[in-house]
Formats: sequence, structure tokens, C-alpha cells
Amino acid sequence: MQQIKVEIALGEKLATLHGQAVLIDEQGRALGFFSPLDHPTDLEEMQLDPPLSIAEVEELRKVKTGKPLVEILDRLGVR
Repeated sequence: MQQIKVEIALGEKLATLHGQAVLIDEQGRALGFFSPLDHPTDLEEMQLDPPLSIAEVEELRKVKTGKPLVEILDRLGVR
């Protein structure tokens, strides 16, 4: 994820928001959305990268474990 350092005045305005906002430029063009955090957080404390890589997720998808629904329902006595 990219980072953009904002000027103090803009940071103060954004810090007062209590919900999402659309950021617009001086010509009124929408630039994107801003969603404030519940409380200010150090960047080092945030997990910005996914816990697993795409390759790791794909490997996990290949693992087929579990039981058919019919078998689970039979064990639970539901039918």
C-alpha cells in the first residue's frame, strides 16, 4: 500500500472526521475516499501486508479436507 504524507492543516481536518469522506481537488474532481481510524495509530503497529502470500493461499485451496454435508448431518442425527 502506498503512503502519502499530508500537510499539517489537512491532517488536522482529516483527524476531525467521524465517518468516511470523499476527497476532492480544487476543481471539484473526486480523488478518492478517506476512511478515518478509530484512534491515531503508529504506522509500525498496522498490518498493511496480507498475512499470506497469493502462492500460500493457492496451496491452501488445493487441500481438500472435511466431510460431505450428508455425513455430518447423519452424525448429528439431523434428517
